[in-house]
Amino acid sequence: MNRIERAKRLGRLAAPLATSQVSDMITVAADTVMVGALGTTALAAVSLSASSATILMLFGIGYNVAITPLVASAWGKADLEGARSALQAGARISVIAALVLVASMLAVSPFLSVLGAPADVTEAAIPYFRWYVGSFLFRLLFGIFKQTSEAIGNTKLPMLIALTTNLLNIFCNWLLIWGIGGLPAMGVEGAGLATFISRVVGLVIAWYLWKSLDGFRLLREARSMREQVSSAARKIWRSGTAIGAQITMEVVAFSAGGIMIGWIGATELASHQIALNIGSITFMVALAGGSAATVTVAQARGRSDWTEVRAEAFTAIVFVTMFELVTALGIILMRGILPAIYIDDPSVIALAGILLIYVAAFQLFDGVQAVGLGILRGLDDTKIPTLIAFCSYTLVALPLSYVLSTQTSLREQGVWIGYVVALVLASISYVIRIHQQTKKGQVS
Repeated sequence: MNRIERAKRLGRLAAPLATSQVSDMITVAADTVMVGALGTTALAAVSLSASSATILMLFGIGYNVAITPLVASAWGKADLEGARSALQAGARISVIAALVLVASMLAVSPFLSVLGAPADVTEAAIPYFRWYVGSFLFRLLFGIFKQTSEAIGNTKLPMLIALTTNLLNIFCNWLLIWGIGGLPAMGVEGAGLATFISRVVGLVIAWYLWKSLDGFRLLREARSMREQVSSAARKIWRSGTAIGAQITMEVVAFSAGGIMIGWIGATELASHQIALNIGSITFMVALAGGSAATVTVAQARGRSDWTEVRAEAFTAIVFVTMFELVTALGIILMRGILPAIYIDDPSVIALAGILLIYVAAFQLFDGVQAVGLGILRGLDDTKIPTLIAFCSYTLVALPLSYVLSTQTSLREQGVWIGYVVALVLASISYVIRIHQQTKKGQVS
């Protein structure tokens, strides 16, 4: 397989993945746009809830993601028992993680005021937060199906389910925010309830398709061995915790930035949410490239074909880099137009346009670090990448963003400068690690 054929294959896997990856961001984007008509306070309430609650959901998704390389590697060498055992172990761990995380977040929901946002923003945020957090249980259970389907090369099915839930969320938002058809007008809380309903329906659809489609028959009927399940469970606990930590450290840096900007004011927080949401949507395409690379790299690793592993890895890096260059240019050219999609407040639109310059600046590095992590997960390499994430986001991004936003006149722009510096450091470090590991043909 030559480089062009690899790129085409990666694109075929990544295109549906991009849609399903963007799905979570579209959920928040739809809520943000539709409550934006209620005013800046409502918009800031969704921002506060999303930035604080999503952190733990993404940690839980780490256990979902850990299923993919194990199932893909076993599938790549036609080891159905190994694939089934990895799926069974991953499902058990994901259920436990989902229950613990959701219960913990619901318990702390009355204390959102400690985040320091204005009182009216916090009051509007709490009901939305509770529904949004409750929906995580169903999102993480859906993630078991999603990651397994992707591991065996079927990326379209999770995409279709994700699109269905997005459309349902928008429809339910319309009904519940505004009280259409005799329903009570719930405002911001209605957006949270809509998200909950759509994610429950998504899980029900996934369960039905898993039980009925012939494409999953081999996995459904395969036997799982107790010893293999135990071994896979240990690997998923280890790698899932590491992956969750990697994701969480990056998201904490970004979410903490949102909290810091919340100290400045509602207008700044709303502008930040718009800029971050636009950047996150384009980032999900790069994340999809990383997820596709996890599958292609893991399957090649399962066949012990290290020449192909290296070729798949660097094809993915070039593929995502080219995409991010195009999106960065697009964001710069449209930075005065995009924020107006979300809100009609001139001060929010103007400030969001400034912040989009920083979004464009880190697009390239954010894409490279996303695909780099995906490749390293396909190599079952999680220890060193976790240390890189810790240094980049915890030791660099957080303190730098805090100092620049609170101790200089840069204010909200200082937070975004911290983001850019951290992403540059992480992306370069991941590429070096990939080169080292694929060159020597083993992961230490």
